[in-house]
Amino acid sequence: MDHLIELVQFLSKNKFKHLEVFAKNSRLRVFYEKLSDGSLKTEQEARDYFFPNDKNAKTYYYRLAEQLEERLINLLFLVDFNQTAANELQRDALICYRNYAAFQSLMVRFMRAPAIKIAEETIKISLKNEFTDITLPLARQLTLHYGSINNNKKKYQHYIQILEKMEELLRAEVLAEKYYSEITMHYNLKSSADLVFAPKITVYAEELKTYTDRLSSFRLNLYAHQVFIFQYVFMTDYAKAVEACKNALQYFEQQKQRTSRGIIISLSNRMIAALLMLGQYDEGIQVGKNTLALAPSNNTNWFTLIEDLYRLYLHSGQYELALETTIEVKKNPALSKLPSLQQERWRTNEAMIYYLIRVGKLQKPEGVEFKFRTKKFINEFNQSIHDKSGNNIVLITLMIMFLLLDKDYSSIIDKIDALKAYTHRHLRRDETYRSNCFIKMVMQLDKGDFHPVAVQRKAEPYHKKLLAVPLHKAKQDHDLEIIPYETLWAFILESLEPDRKTKVQDR
Repeated sequence: MDHLIELVQFLSKNKFKHLEVFAKNSRLRVFYEKLSDGSLKTEQEARDYFFPNDKNAKTYYYRLAEQLEERLINLLFLVDFNQTAANELQRDALICYRNYAAFQSLMVRFMRAPAIKIAEETIKISLKNEFTDITLPLARQLTLHYGSINNNKKKYQHYIQILEKMEELLRAEVLAEKYYSEITMHYNLKSSADLVFAPKITVYAEELKTYTDRLSSFRLNLYAHQVFIFQYVFMTDYAKAVEACKNALQYFEQQKQRTSRGIIISLSNRMIAALLMLGQYDEGIQVGKNTLALAPSNNTNWFTLIEDLYRLYLHSGQYELALETTIEVKKNPALSKLPSLQQERWRTNEAMIYYLIRVGKLQKPEGVEFKFRTKKFINEFNQSIHDKSGNNIVLITLMIMFLLLDKDYSSIIDKIDALKAYTHRHLRRDETYRSNCFIKMVMQLDKGDFHPVAVQRKAEPYHKKLLAVPLHKAKQDHDLEIIPYETLWAFILESLEPDRKTKVQDR
């Protein structure tokens, strides 16, 4: 029933007044009003309301819902586009799709004269806005009309040129969409660098390049540029990924007539990720700050960008700025409305900042409520270490690092045992090579009896392997290491020093 609720809310939100299409006190009108005011939220509630204790309630409900859906769809065509469209582009799109439906309806009824008039008016709007999927069928019908029915050589030649161009352009757009969908599905399922899949993307990119060299539309560029970027991301060629992002941004920043803000933010995210892997922190921070101005602070994009900046600050050792960023996020009331996974990430980010405070890398901020309970953090996230994503290495390591500060060696041994099982389940791929090295280093804590010299000696073979594959060569996601493993290991070794004292206690 969600689709009905969404349709009703749209019509109600826009103060739609054409309720005369429903007979007064009819079931359809009552159903509309109950959905509008939120009285009915589920299919079961609707069944119980309209057909209580009726053995055929399910059948009757579906019949009523179908009738309402058909009526609501008809009502959509009566909505004033000038009042409800978010911008000029959306208004033009709504006009084109409405006109195309009207054109087809008239053609089916053999009303050719008004149909052709609508087609000629609409194709001008669709061409201006690069609505290829509307322009092509209209050009096809107009070519047929002026070539075989109402002979007009000039118009025929005009529309046949549009038809031939749009035919190829639509093929290119469909191909770009298809390749982009396949790549993103693979990326979302795997969520890591993939050198096996990378050659396939290269083939896709080369094919799309043959089109983008000759043709251009907003939609073609939207998906083709994403494929070009993915080509280098999957190959872990971050320098070329940055270049591909810049090429894409150059195109979309020039599209003044369109709202490209969301696309620019997405492309900037990808560029920041590549710059982080390359260690080009200053440029990444500048891109992040510039792009942050495009995102409202209550928007998910804002939290994504601010987390990019947070990670750049930590990687570049600018811990004070990372602290300021964390405080800014904590003060944002929209934080509590984020999906649980994002909120959990920020709890981990906050824990990292507090760890830096405890080991004296940061001063606890004055005049700011910044409370943190280590034991609560460990207990709160104990279940998260069983997550199957393979991306919770920093979370587990943080727990161990806090326990080291508290000299709770027995608990550390328990965590290391859990870490062994976690590694076996989730970290057996080439793209987690650095993580494997780091975790094996952490496992030497117990074997070295928590003595700094013994632990360092036993971990040295794995430490050398880690150093042999720096971050810019790693086949992994950019957000796997909140702080580079090399830095985390230095912190761990410092905590093992006999005279080491905890700088700040939990309060």
